[in-house]
Amino acid sequence: MNVPELKTAAEIAADLRGAAPDTDDDPRDAKAYTFDFSHTDPRGKVWSGKFTNRILTIRQRRLMKVTKAQMAEGVPMTALDADIWETNEMVAHLAVSLDAKAPGFPEWAKRLEDLYDEAIIVKLYSEVASHEARFHRRGPAAAASEDAAEDGGGTA
Repeated sequence: MNVPELKTAAEIAADLRGAAPDTDDDPRDAKAYTFDFSHTDPRGKVWSGKFTNRILTIRQRRLMKVTKAQMAEGVPMTALDADIWETNEMVAHLAVSLDAKAPGFPEWAKRLEDLYDEAIIVKLYSEVASHEARFHRRGPAAAASEDAAEDGGGTA
């Protein structure tokens, strides 16, 4: 799978894990959500840590978009292939929404763009997307519409 397919799979998994509101006491209903993360890469290395994701404010969403644009290093969006654009989007989002000062935040996560395995980013992003989908009560159609609007296509 390429990065856009992995990102889409991560977002679908997030939607299936809890975008629909119900009556249970889900920690993803809070603005801050702390979770344990563990991923074993193909070489057997375990990447783990404790992460706290914070729901982005409008100001923070703007910062995330500026960060994503800066990661393109001046190359127009239309000139980037989908893998680069999607990876930049996930890394920029995680860089802004994850609290690097929270207890248990791993050193390896301080510079996600320096990792070699994109699957780590995709899995981490999936957990964050699950929190945000649950918090905002978004389903798959609403999330897709919002993503298209943010990238200049469609309306939200």
